[in-house]
Amino acid sequence: EQVEVRGRLGVYEPRGDLQLIVESMTRAGQGALFEQFLLLKAKLEGEGLFAPDRKRPLPTMPRAIGLVTSLGAAALHDVVTALQRRLPHIPVILAPAAVQGASAPQEIVQALGALQELNAPVDVILLVRGGGSIEDLWSFNDERVARAIVGCRVPVVSGVGHETDFTIADFCADLRAPTPTAAAELVAEPRTVWLGALDLLGERMDSAVTRVIDIENQRLDGLASYLGRPSQRIARQHLRLAAAGQRHAYAVRSM
Repeated sequence: EQVEVRGRLGVYEPRGDLQLIVESMTRAGQGALFEQFLLLKAKLEGEGLFAPDRKRPLPTMPRAIGLVTSLGAAALHDVVTALQRRLPHIPVILAPAAVQGASAPQEIVQALGALQELNAPVDVILLVRGGGSIEDLWSFNDERVARAIVGCRVPVVSGVGHETDFTIADFCADLRAPTPTAAAELVAEPRTVWLGALDLLGERMDSAVTRVIDIENQRLDGLASYLGRPSQRIARQHLRLAAAGQRHAYAVRSM
């Protein structure tokens, strides 16, 4: 391991040796960043930002999908390709942001906010970038980004780095995907699945309509049997009317 030390120089007078008297020591490079990662993770976890009951389910069929990534990122091409292949009719709205460097955290926060301010309904947001070192992914370990994800009004799916990479953004997101492409696939069931579901619903509807028609036909047959033919009913009424007329005439003669 490499370390950074702080101290003062001194001279060991009996031998005239120059000494470094160390007063503090910390890990250098990635070790120091990992310590910062663990400290922030413990802080936000203690505040409940990672709680499972805070996570929101993804929409079954989003009306539009928001996407936050860099215009020059390979992840942009991967995500758009996956979405076009699986759900070409769903609009994808890109809010570009740097995903590396000093300005990246603030740009990511602004991009998340911009997608929530749109008039068009965005039902889920993908926050993605490709793999890299801990330094490359450090923007996604920023507290501002973490709080912006938690405060987002729509579910956020993080797809940052490779399968083994974890960032603070992953813990704050409503769902973590191992790669950008996987993030796209999580919010977009293939079109064939939905077409199959529509076919199944159509078959069920046909069966239901046929069943209703059969029941109504049976009712109609029952009513027809009860009522009989109209000409027969009229003939019976004629007979009843004639009989009533005869009784009336007999009653008049008997008076």
